[in-house]
Amino acid sequence: MKLDGLDRALQALGPYLGDLVVCGAWAWYLYRRCLGPNRWILGEFTRDLDCVGRERLPVREVAVVDRLEEAGFVWVPRGDLTPPVAHFVWPDVDRAEVEIEFLVPARGDGSLRVVEIQQSLTAQPLRDLDILLDEPLPITIDDHSPLASELDFRGTVFVPSLGRFVVQKALIHSRRNPQDQVKDFFYIFDLVDAENGLADAVLADVLSAKTRWGNEVDEFVALVERRAQEPRFLQALSEQLPPERRPSVAYIEREIAGWLARLNESR
Repeated sequence: MKLDGLDRALQALGPYLGDLVVCGAWAWYLYRRCLGPNRWILGEFTRDLDCVGRERLPVREVAVVDRLEEAGFVWVPRGDLTPPVAHFVWPDVDRAEVEIEFLVPARGDGSLRVVEIQQSLTAQPLRDLDILLDEPLPITIDDHSPLASELDFRGTVFVPSLGRFVVQKALIHSRRNPQDQVKDFFYIFDLVDAENGLADAVLADVLSAKTRWGNEVDEFVALVERRAQEPRFLQALSEQLPPERRPSVAYIEREIAGWLARLNESR
């Protein structure tokens, strides 16, 4: 998989990476590549780099918009709001390899649809993002990283902790379209699949999250238990992988059931 877009984005965001948490599919990719064993992984899955931050982003010498512009990103307004929610694409709109969007936790009644987190830099407020900002996990990419030969970027990227990542997927599940529900649940399954070497870490972090996010963890468990009993949904999960890599529905059921049993015993 070509990582030029990710590399360009991380270098451009540079000094702001300590203020942001990379979430979504790229967080999953970094878990698998940097925390787990060297196993096969999907080569193409997204160009969207979602970055969650707080309502105000401090200026660190050069503003984010200026850094992105200097790195060749193109500002693309989205929607009919004034100011609009901004997306930044590279190298251009027609052949984008990466698209950066900034997100913040929604406050109050959630009616606010756009916020300015830095001068000329807008972000979209969304519900259920606070959990991603709670004890984020640093991933250092240096000369010893599994990604060292694929990225020029050197530094530390923050991603959600493994447990909070999977729990948050359950919190937003009902608001996602069916296709995105399958994608989100695929990331959950992939991380709790014992073959990928991260199931124990996910379990430990879900348990640690329960102290502060008890209701949310219960909602996560209930959703996983329910959807794991839907053969058509599990078949759709399997079809996220190419034919030669697809696990059987029985395998998916077994892995999820086994992981849930361990979680429930520990709770």
